[in-house]
Amino acid sequence: MIKYEEALKIVLENTKALGIEKVFLKDSLGRILAEDIIADRDNPPADNSGMDGFAVRHEDIKGATEDNPVVLTLVGEAKAGGQPTPIGKGQATAIYTGGLIPEGADTVVQKELTKVEDGKVFIFQELPKGANIRPQGGDYKEGELLIEKGKKIRPAEIGVLASVNKATVEVYQKPRVGILTTGDEILDIGEPITSESQIRTSNTYSLYAQILETGAEPIILGFAKDDPADLKRKLSYAKTCDVLLTTGGVSVGEYDLVKDFVCTQLGVEIVFWKVAQKPGKPVAFGVWGEEKQKLFFGIPGNPVACMFVYETLVKPAIKKMMGETKVYNPVITAVLTKDYKRKKSDRKEFIRVALEFDGNKFLATPFGKQGSNILTGMVYAHGFAVVEIGVNEIKEGENIKVVVFDMQFMNKKDF
Repeated sequence: MIKYEEALKIVLENTKALGIEKVFLKDSLGRILAEDIIADRDNPPADNSGMDGFAVRHEDIKGATEDNPVVLTLVGEAKAGGQPTPIGKGQATAIYTGGLIPEGADTVVQKELTKVEDGKVFIFQELPKGANIRPQGGDYKEGELLIEKGKKIRPAEIGVLASVNKATVEVYQKPRVGILTTGDEILDIGEPITSESQIRTSNTYSLYAQILETGAEPIILGFAKDDPADLKRKLSYAKTCDVLLTTGGVSVGEYDLVKDFVCTQLGVEIVFWKVAQKPGKPVAFGVWGEEKQKLFFGIPGNPVACMFVYETLVKPAIKKMMGETKVYNPVITAVLTKDYKRKKSDRKEFIRVALEFDGNKFLATPFGKQGSNILTGMVYAHGFAVVEIGVNEIKEGENIKVVVFDMQFMNKKDF
């Protein structure tokens, strides 16, 4: 049995980024950039107005006040997308937001500080030279690195990509992640329950959602009964996957199911089995494929252990496959709101906690029921608080590290 840190290190050392593909800009949201984005020209490409108002020469409006306005002659106008008329001494041009600054002008006076009468504009306030002008290249310069590869594409990135004329963009391929659920007792949604020993699958769909949330492509391979022929048939569906996740069949006494079928049928080479962590101790990890570039995770069947192993071991690997540079969930320091005790301290334990922010610090409240079968606790939890090996008790008021998996909590604006 190895420690969690070693297991994660082994997983990432055996994970390679997938290939690159081109997609249309409109289809790139959420994908990971596989190319650096360089500015093709200055933005803005020329000086333009940040206000509706009047383009003037600064020297012409010196000393202007409400009691002693400067009066200028209007010549033409400057609209966004149009070519403005140059101005000379004592002249001004009506200008609109985004309009190019006319030759000769060096300042824009907003409309609220002016009055127009009989082809003249009255300026009631002197402004600093260059006021309300957006300079050429004020956003970025030609040749500037705008977005580094490895960045997830959000709406803001799509806007920048459009501004540099990227109709298509190079992104890392999405991993195809197969989910194979094992066990005679497992039923899919909609199947009738005919025995008290039968349970409906939760792992299949929680994993599907976690994979989708990560940005990969989940594939439900089916439900394999404890029957060699059925297992063999279902495993054959996994050959097109980049990652294979099985749930169940990896605990003590069940390991032969993984070894005899996954290893034999797909050529999986098991790298480790069992990690000194709670939940999720009986997790198996292996590599397969012609170049051992594909990954296998044998995940315990208990629903909390299943979700935990995905968050802490599987998700970092999938993110690395997708070309992401930040592969870990955020870790924060919180204050424990009540004592936590345990009898054994031979494993690193991750306890479910609810988080809140009191305006100064994070508070972590552990749930009373921490069993790896208590799935409802995950509904109200925001993260896993870390109890290190050798620690039997953490007192109320002590600091504790929390691995946050609820990104909606982290996106709150009140801290």
